[in-house]
Amino acid sequence: MYESIAASNNYTITQVLNDWWPDFEIANADNIRPAVKDNVAKVRHCGNNEYGFSTYTCPLCGEQKHVPHTCKSRFCNSCGKVKNDEWVERAQTMLFNVPHKHLVFTIPSELWLLFRSNRPHLSLLFKSASQAVTDWAETRHFRPGLVTVMHTFGSQLNFNCHIHIIYTLGGISLKTGKWTNVEFVAAESLKSRFKTILLRHIRKTRDKFIIMPEVKQLWREKFNTANLFEVQNKLFEMEWYLYVGEKLDNADLATKYVGRYAKRPCLAETRIKYYNKNEVIVRFEYKDKTTNQYEEIETDPLAFIGLLVIHIPEKHFQMIRYYGIYGGACRRKILKQIQNRLMEQYGFATLQFGPPRKTWRERRFESTGIDPLKCAKCNITMSLTAITYQSRDGTMKTVTFF
Repeated sequence: MYESIAASNNYTITQVLNDWWPDFEIANADNIRPAVKDNVAKVRHCGNNEYGFSTYTCPLCGEQKHVPHTCKSRFCNSCGKVKNDEWVERAQTMLFNVPHKHLVFTIPSELWLLFRSNRPHLSLLFKSASQAVTDWAETRHFRPGLVTVMHTFGSQLNFNCHIHIIYTLGGISLKTGKWTNVEFVAAESLKSRFKTILLRHIRKTRDKFIIMPEVKQLWREKFNTANLFEVQNKLFEMEWYLYVGEKLDNADLATKYVGRYAKRPCLAETRIKYYNKNEVIVRFEYKDKTTNQYEEIETDPLAFIGLLVIHIPEKHFQMIRYYGIYGGACRRKILKQIQNRLMEQYGFATLQFGPPRKTWRERRFESTGIDPLKCAKCNITMSLTAITYQSRDGTMKTVTFF
């Protein structure tokens, strides 16, 4: 046990992957999902010229600079940070500038392995959590807006799937069509509804679930049965956990708050405290929620990679979803109807029209204080003169601009 020190280091996930991924592929040849192979390949080559680059040229002296194309994978710590920042900027133009509340819906650990081996059914968590909130809101005669974010990782990189939700403390009245404030949070009702709805969905789709031997073994040890129907009854009798977070007074606070959860990678590289290829050791830290202290886990690189890649989602699986009045079609329909009413009630602009998405150049300037596209010799902006990219057949092609 120790106090965490926020010190920088040179240990990166890419470094571990480059050293050990070939061995991991050999050891797990039959168990690596296509989405994992695709994302790992992107991360390993992110930031070099192999996937293409843009060429900038100084119009005076002809000095050239090649800017590599990034991989755009959320599994990549560098690109994941950019994606997260972009989502926050974009969300500021989507959320109503009203108070929001943060909730976290969790499931018992006895279901983690079941969903890990049935990844398409992770959508049931979104469906159940959002339905729990909207069904309860209907009993109070209003329709709220929900932003839902899935995390599959716990602090120790274990597979612990749960749903973060921020929702409007109020919404459109189902009786009058006007905005109504609802500050009360029915925690016990939401928790009970989520449990009931999710178990009902699992029961309806039980024939589509693949129950792996390790799942059955876990259930036998815990419940003395591996029968899904009987396990569901046992799970219904258990206490499920719901975290009720703080009130977020406006859209700016709400987007920045949920931005901490939205698209961030499962492990910040600052948490990697030690790595040595020759010693075959990776050591990373986590915060123990029971003691509120930082602890370290030491493991071998192959096991470390295994902990990371289980959190790579399937291709096209949406990890952020919107419901209620934040649902696309519904939001567009009611936007004009409620904008003036909200302005009358709150006395200020009801939408956050945030700044346009920042460019790579702007982000680099913010982080380093140096304009990456200024010619060091002439001190003028370099122009984009060519883009080199990898075509579908794997060959590199270049498009030039004059």
